[in-house]
Amino acid sequence: MPHADEKCLKSIGEIGQSVPTFTCIIMAPPSGLAVPSTIDTGFMLSVPQLENPFTSDDSYQRVLEWYLPLSVLNTVRPKLSQFADEAISEQIHQWVANAEKEQPYVKTHDVWGKRYPYDKLITSHGWKEIGKWGAKNGVMSLAYEGTYGHYSRIVQHAFNYTYSASSAVYSCPTSMTSGAARLMAKQLPGLPLEHPFHEIFNRLTARENHWVSSQWMTERPGGSDVQNSETVAVYSPLPQKTGKCGRVDEGDWLVSGFKFFSSATDCNIALTLAKTESGQLSLFVAPTRKTILDSNGKEREVTNGVRIHRLKVKMGTKQLPTAELELKDVRAWLVGPADRGIATIAQLLNVTRTHNFITALSCWRRGMAIAKSFAKTRTTINQPLATFPMHLRLLSSMEVKHRGLLQFAFFTTALLGFADDKTPENLPALYAPLPDSGEQMQVVLRTFTATAKAVICKVSTVCLQECQEAMGGVGYMDEPDEPELNVSRLLRDTAANMTWEGTTNVLSSEVVRHLLNKDHLDIFGAWIERAIGSVRDNRFKQVLNSTWKALRQRLLAKKNKLSLALAEGRQSMFTLAWIVSGTLLAVDAQRDGNTSATEIARRWILHGEGGLAEYVFSDIIYGNLPVDVQDEAERGNWDCRLVWGTDLPKDAAAGYRIDAKLSKL
Repeated sequence: MPHADEKCLKSIGEIGQSVPTFTCIIMAPPSGLAVPSTIDTGFMLSVPQLENPFTSDDSYQRVLEWYLPLSVLNTVRPKLSQFADEAISEQIHQWVANAEKEQPYVKTHDVWGKRYPYDKLITSHGWKEIGKWGAKNGVMSLAYEGTYGHYSRIVQHAFNYTYSASSAVYSCPTSMTSGAARLMAKQLPGLPLEHPFHEIFNRLTARENHWVSSQWMTERPGGSDVQNSETVAVYSPLPQKTGKCGRVDEGDWLVSGFKFFSSATDCNIALTLAKTESGQLSLFVAPTRKTILDSNGKEREVTNGVRIHRLKVKMGTKQLPTAELELKDVRAWLVGPADRGIATIAQLLNVTRTHNFITALSCWRRGMAIAKSFAKTRTTINQPLATFPMHLRLLSSMEVKHRGLLQFAFFTTALLGFADDKTPENLPALYAPLPDSGEQMQVVLRTFTATAKAVICKVSTVCLQECQEAMGGVGYMDEPDEPELNVSRLLRDTAANMTWEGTTNVLSSEVVRHLLNKDHLDIFGAWIERAIGSVRDNRFKQVLNSTWKALRQRLLAKKNKLSLALAEGRQSMFTLAWIVSGTLLAVDAQRDGNTSATEIARRWILHGEGGLAEYVFSDIIYGNLPVDVQDEAERGNWDCRLVWGTDLPKDAAAGYRIDAKLSKL
């Protein structure tokens, strides 16, 4: 016989049916016991909706106030606020959820077994709509429209910083399209207006019906080692072309080979590396489809020799189609000088890497916003999680790391913009410490596009895991229908950024080889020493100076022992990032004496914070730190101010059970 509290009586009307139903009688609990919870009753946590990602992010606004003149900032501020409202709207959440659930797939043959004129890559409605939304707001085009002059690239990334976390990984094709637009723009001078490169550039930077570009470099012999390419290009111009220069699909070369990774496979055009008869790599651009005349003399669209072998099955970025491709006589145009493919495509990589780290910071900031929203309403041992000392220290530590790397990101973005469009004249005296135009700018920019991409993407991924863990078991959930508070989605998608456009090791190697090449270390040193020299706080300046000198000496000692220098490549690159971010934080804090900015700089520089401890030269950084005594209660109060923007309340959580009767301690 069942216990009375578990008694279930079969409904009278259901007797004799094959699938009986039951009516449960829940007995009242004995006096003194609480009412038991059910599926629909009991405690239900209600997490507040996310705040506007622009107006609620002080670090974001502070960075833009430093890098944009007031006239530009006043113009874009209301647009950024509106865009940020849209980014967390129900419509965008629905599109993201749709992209999560309806993942890409390929159809190659019709029901009768006949192959389609081109492989049909099916992507979700939400994915397409998010792409249109981003393009309409300029996430690809703002850097090239000229509306904001020298500051156009900074404004572009101000929008991408909001867009990326809500883009369902459309930030990836956005990145490659933006990079392709910069590359094509550099080819236009001297070309007649009828040349198809003009059409390519205009389509890539359109806000309506825009084209998407991809880049096809990775092959089976080696990922980043593109010199082992098995893709071949043969010069074979058409005997007759349309018009004066020919259409986009009437290039002079035929490209054949196999590409192992091709993200944004639903692109309109692609940039690909291939070897010519010289055996050297050149860069080509090709449309994925071409127009032909059928037997009836009618135009129809067919594949431009591109066949999808299969879509990749990935840990994250599942909304984004990534494929293995076979190229067979793909008609393409040569881009840049022959046999200079790597140098030419580097102009694209400098852009895509900036998109990469902006995306990582965007997703990290969104993860922090979710974790903070959770902490506002969660209690444990009857105390608010928002002021638990250990939890508050975790969140404040992330605020410090994020602020430092956000400064590094927008500084690098500014350099990219100014390298393309010249440094503005008459900048404020308190502006960020820019390198000189020309060679110094180029040396610093190349150092930073690789360094910022590697360091920011690594730390962002690690910290997103912290955001996930900060929510306990619910943080580990991955509900595709609820993207608003889904940290797992952000984590798995951001992790791809550590590998895409160069792994941490590849980029570390690039940075070390670049700095030790010719006199680049001296050129870089002249800038960083001048930047550190502009720091007014003597404690900050002393630590930054001594750390830089120690790193420089270690690099110089291995200038003729490159293998040994490369073995320490990670430590060199992360230590450099710590120095540069610390310098920017110090200069930023002194421009207006903002107390929170000063506290963040103090923690980064005098306490060695920044989330890089496991990667840097610990003896160089931590061996140079002074004794900086701060009252523990004051530090706890600052934790609260950095996270919540207010002093620690008097009824803040103790972090342990205070009632001795309930405590086992």
